[in-house]
Amino acid sequence: MYRDFILRKLSPDESRGLFVAPNLPGSKLGRILGAETSIRPGDVIAFYIDAGLFSTNYFIITNTKCHYPGGNFPFENLRGAKAIGKNIEFLITAGTGTNAQTAKIGDENMALLLSRALDDAAYYDPNAEKELAPDKKKYSEFEGQAIDWLLLRDEVMRTIDMLHERFQDGKLSLIEYEDKKAEILARL
Repeated sequence: MYRDFILRKLSPDESRGLFVAPNLPGSKLGRILGAETSIRPGDVIAFYIDAGLFSTNYFIITNTKCHYPGGNFPFENLRGAKAIGKNIEFLITAGTGTNAQTAKIGDENMALLLSRALDDAAYYDPNAEKELAPDKKKYSEFEGQAIDWLLLRDEVMRTIDMLHERFQDGKLSLIEYEDKKAEILARL
């Protein structure tokens, strides 16, 4: 469900411990999965590992969940993520309320990178992407260059709709919404 989205958002940085499918080293993944016995190796799409002398920090992303020492949560319950130093704080819905969970990451830049990708995942609807995808048959009568403009127009409209949803959810103020909308339209 979230596989393609996460693969678009994260690029591997193996020197800093971030590995993204299909290049997942078995030895490092095996070390983590020894502690996380509920995860099958084939389900992992990305992971971060910071192996220290006395402790190991890790963060595993599968198609439906995120796992870290001391916790896990499904993507569908994620409502937001932000980096706080070397930690990532998640807002997770549980029942009728929302609570915060924190995962320790060994590197501030990695915490920021992962939190941005996961914050975007909080607003991602895997079903909407299929529904909003442009119908290629609809544009088959146009030549190559014209279809590019139509696809760009459709993408701009979807982006404006997404901004409007964030405004309706209270994630953007009216001024931020109008500024971002004007910026997008000015690029056309």
